[in-house]
Amino acid sequence: MRRWFFMSTRPMVGLALGGGAIRGMAHIGVLKVLKKAGIPIDMVAGTSSGSIVAAMYASGYSPEHIEEIAMELRSQNIFEHGTMLLNLLLIAGDIIFRILHLPYPVRSPMGLMQGNKLKALLHKFLGQNRLFGQTEIPLGITAVDARDGTLVVFVEGDPVANPVQPLIVESPNSAAGSISVDVRTVVPPEDVFIKGQPVALAARASSAVPGIFEPIRVNDRLLVDGGVRENVPAYILRCMGADFVIAVDVGYSGRRVDGISNIIKLLANSFEIVISEGINLKLERYANVVIRPLINADPWDIKHTRYFIKQGELAALKSLDEIKRKLYN
Repeated sequence: MRRWFFMSTRPMVGLALGGGAIRGMAHIGVLKVLKKAGIPIDMVAGTSSGSIVAAMYASGYSPEHIEEIAMELRSQNIFEHGTMLLNLLLIAGDIIFRILHLPYPVRSPMGLMQGNKLKALLHKFLGQNRLFGQTEIPLGITAVDARDGTLVVFVEGDPVANPVQPLIVESPNSAAGSISVDVRTVVPPEDVFIKGQPVALAARASSAVPGIFEPIRVNDRLLVDGGVRENVPAYILRCMGADFVIAVDVGYSGRRVDGISNIIKLLANSFEIVISEGINLKLERYANVVIRPLINADPWDIKHTRYFIKQGELAALKSLDEIKRKLYN
């Protein structure tokens, strides 16, 4: 893993950009504020929409340039509306045939969209052949193998061993005199760090929201959105060698969400609620400062881009004093 050295004694600073659909635009506002305040960013990691912003920033795009690109995006640049309707019909047909125990005559898609438009955008701005290790600062991107839950991390080098000592919780059955009972033990697979892959491929895999975009096959793995396991990749930055981690969480905020009017919004909000507790626990352990923009808007509505960016700016401004105090003291 590349390691940058400084004449000063300040820590290596990493920025973790979390997933949250179009709300990931808030990361742009955070980057603008950190840049203006002179907060150094030595490495960056991202998940889902955060992986796209992280990849662009690591590749040399300024926050202002990323903002210009974001403001020009429209729904038709990302979402395949015609394909969505066809795939929805095919998925519904597959469900009906399964209920009736009948063989389905066609292949059922694994997502409403293939993600070809998103792939084209990533190739346009990140290039098809830029590899990890060819970015201006170290970059990490997360995805998850849908078959076994393995956390797959795209990086340029080997991870730091045991960056933070995990908490040790004593099992109730370990107490003296307890009765031994056979129980099902869930042992999560070890994380996998992959080197030498294109940045655009990793960002596309990390953005493959289950049910929305079809997963991406890399080697023998079927990869989906990294938010399934690591929605705000503060832990990944520790593995990359960061000493000080600023995490940006644009997911579930604990507030009431109004306007849930269809199954997509219902599933999306339910998913965020389910994973929020795990995110909070990890951020308490691995992040020095957590920035949480207050966002009350449909996370899939690209028309709110300017609002998302502004909320990122406001949240970062509120966190500046804490960042400076902890970083420099």
